[in-house]
Amino acid sequence: MAKTLTYIVCMVILLAGSRPAQAQETPIVKASVDKNQILIGEPIRFSIDIKSPMVSGNQLPQFDSIPHFELIEKANRDSLISADGASYHLEWKLTSFDSGTRIIPALAVTIGKQVYKTDSLAVEVGYGNVDTSKDYHDIKGIIDIENPDVKYIPWVVGAVTLIALVLFIWFIRQPSTVNRQLIEEVPVLSQISPLEEALTSLEKLKTLIREDPSSVKKYYSGLHDTLRVFLNRQLGLVTMEKTSEELILSLSNLNLDRNVFSNLSAALRMGDFVKFAKYVPGPKENETNMETIKSAVVIINETEKK
Repeated sequence: MAKTLTYIVCMVILLAGSRPAQAQETPIVKASVDKNQILIGEPIRFSIDIKSPMVSGNQLPQFDSIPHFELIEKANRDSLISADGASYHLEWKLTSFDSGTRIIPALAVTIGKQVYKTDSLAVEVGYGNVDTSKDYHDIKGIIDIENPDVKYIPWVVGAVTLIALVLFIWFIRQPSTVNRQLIEEVPVLSQISPLEEALTSLEKLKTLIREDPSSVKKYYSGLHDTLRVFLNRQLGLVTMEKTSEELILSLSNLNLDRNVFSNLSAALRMGDFVKFAKYVPGPKENETNMETIKSAVVIINETEKK
């Protein structure tokens, strides 16, 4: 009898100790949504919580699409590993554009060699509430709002046009004014004889070289121009565009005295030396070339009178 009683007590203790262990070894798989009713296009969070007594060998659910639902955000996964096993929390963000009762189907979870399925979940997808007690109104057309500044536009356009017209007339009249000034100045030079003009120009050049000996290039350029202008006015020769050698060739046709022609040619060539070869003649050479040009002008003038 005592042995039988002892056996019964041992069995009770063994059974009592085995129940918690068995309870701990049972996996838990649960699916949930944060909203059971949504508007079309409104996001919803779909979650799966898993508790497994096993640390490895767990195959969690995955999917790319669910009928009548759109996947907005892929699964965010949180996991916790402990001596009692592993815990997982998976969460997706979904939405739907199909109105009506839509079902999120059961998903499979593999723990060890056993397959467990979540519960299927129903979600009501609908439109916003409409108050049917109020009257409906047609869409109104676009109403034009008058801009108060528009009335000033004609005045601005008129003012700009008037200013443009005044400027146009002023620019047209400008050239005539300038030409009139030039015409008034020209007769002053034409009243001087070619000889007087040449001698006056030579006197100014003599003063120039005496006051500023460094202006030798300007001095010889003035000598050449004085002779060219004189020959143009006195004899009608086209001289301004000719080189010194071409001018000397023209002078050879005037039947000048040989010494006069030779000295005049030398004076013209000296100007080229100063201009192109950067030759700097002395004061005596400058005076000699001045007198040569002056004498040639006087001789040509007297020969033309005869």
